[in-house]
Amino acid sequence: MERFNIGRVKVSAVSLKQVIDFLKNYSYNTSGYICLPDTYVIARAEKDENLCRILNNSLLTLPDGKPLQIFAKLDGHKHVTTVSGYKLILALLDSNLKHVFWGASPGALELISSKLKAEFPEAKISGFFSPPVVTESEITNNTLLRAQAEAIKALKPDLIWVGISSPKQDILMDSFSESFEGSLMLGVGGVFDYLAGTRKMSPEWVKKIGMRWLWRLAQEPGRLGGKYLLTAKAVLYLTLKKLFKIPFK
Repeated sequence: MERFNIGRVKVSAVSLKQVIDFLKNYSYNTSGYICLPDTYVIARAEKDENLCRILNNSLLTLPDGKPLQIFAKLDGHKHVTTVSGYKLILALLDSNLKHVFWGASPGALELISSKLKAEFPEAKISGFFSPPVVTESEITNNTLLRAQAEAIKALKPDLIWVGISSPKQDILMDSFSESFEGSLMLGVGGVFDYLAGTRKMSPEWVKKIGMRWLWRLAQEPGRLGGKYLLTAKAVLYLTLKKLFKIPFK
């Protein structure tokens, strides 16, 4: 699928409906991963060559958030919409695809399992796995992660939903995707908290006006304040470069 640039990162020029249709009709005969970076991850990729490589080598890198949708429209892609990991999961659970959930704590996974069994009794969910808490540098060689990957591989899912913080999930998908022949990994981050009901989602009108970040900041000011300040600076920098067509170095 066509991509557009936000700095060094090549983002897929797609709508939510296009992605849902694509995944429902995908052949699932090879390995791969799909990234859903927010503006913070895009900003980090400007200076992080490995993260930039991971995002650009994905099967799809989706516009997760209003700022990315705005960048797409500035680039002439009027059809692009925000692609929500939460909406993707709900849409694809109501299909014939087989799912595995890899992320969150054991307690949160129990809540997710109970909720999905009640709301999607026909969904083909093969398993839930809670990964260990590791640093970015420990992901590739962690023995428990490797053991979980082997267990997931044996289940032969179509979709592996990865729910850890970004960009850890992107590094994990890059490290392990080739282990899952015939499966696609999707990094959906904090969506697991929404599925578990441990974090409240913002109303649709908040998302439509691009203020989801403010809603989240009000809920977790201590954790997100510094991150969002850095993100705001990066968005301003990238926007000015896009508007004035300054070449990226």
